[in-house]
Amino acid sequence: MAANRWFIDSETGVLTDVLLCPPDYYEWIPSNDIAIQTMAGGGSIDRNILSSQFNELVATLKGADVSCHFLTPHEGMPYEVYTRDSSQTTPFGTVVTSLSRPERVGEEKEIRTFYAPDEIWRTCTAGRIEGGDIHIIRPGLLAVGVSGGRTDTKGAAEFISWFEEAGWTCRMIHFPEHFLHLDVIFCMVAENLAIAAVDVLDEVDLEWFREQGIRILPVTYREAMRDMGCNVLALGRDRVVSPRHSTRINAMLRAEGLTVLDPELNQFSRGGGSIHCMTMPLRRQSLQTA
Repeated sequence: MAANRWFIDSETGVLTDVLLCPPDYYEWIPSNDIAIQTMAGGGSIDRNILSSQFNELVATLKGADVSCHFLTPHEGMPYEVYTRDSSQTTPFGTVVTSLSRPERVGEEKEIRTFYAPDEIWRTCTAGRIEGGDIHIIRPGLLAVGVSGGRTDTKGAAEFISWFEEAGWTCRMIHFPEHFLHLDVIFCMVAENLAIAAVDVLDEVDLEWFREQGIRILPVTYREAMRDMGCNVLALGRDRVVSPRHSTRINAMLRAEGLTVLDPELNQFSRGGGSIHCMTMPLRRQSLQTA
């Protein structure tokens, strides 16, 4: 099997292949504030609806001409469905990340089963870093979220160093651990356009994004945490997948001229994850050749 079968150099190039995992063993567990609040309020998963929502997401992606690839779900891995975190496709090859939570550590074995050995470019060994914090914004520009929880400074610094060696501009975005990953409060939706919880990100980071030519549409704290409203997936060609319940955000994106595909995913968002978390892009068309 040839090396570098998978490739991305942005969050917004046309998506052709994506990695998912069926939610056979998905559970809400008290490992993040969103799930804790859901469970404290007496919420419970409806597994029939859960399965239907996952199938709707897959159908949405396939309908957008995205080839879907799947990990094998395993009992005892309740968050394996969030494929974003355990690996990261790059322009140089696949990176196996370093997961923080003990219930997720076992996911590395399944990831290494999916990828051919010569497809794995690097393995993260310093500190902790998870894919939800990694944003390969466009060729030459990388942002990595650092909360000190799921991703720490050592893990971010190691990952960033590999891109800096290739001449990329990189930045650590610091935020409270309460928000889990950067993709809970920031996501690219189209080339040079993002949505973000602007009342959460530091002003110096917002200014850095502006200096890179990135315009940010505002999302509220409530939308980010209650609805996982920032946790969306750009498909390229001004298309984005966003949860159906994010009605104001979806209207805002459509007002920008974007096509919004809106599967229902509230069984996942109430557990602390959504579309961006559930999808690891394997291949996008390069923005440099678009």
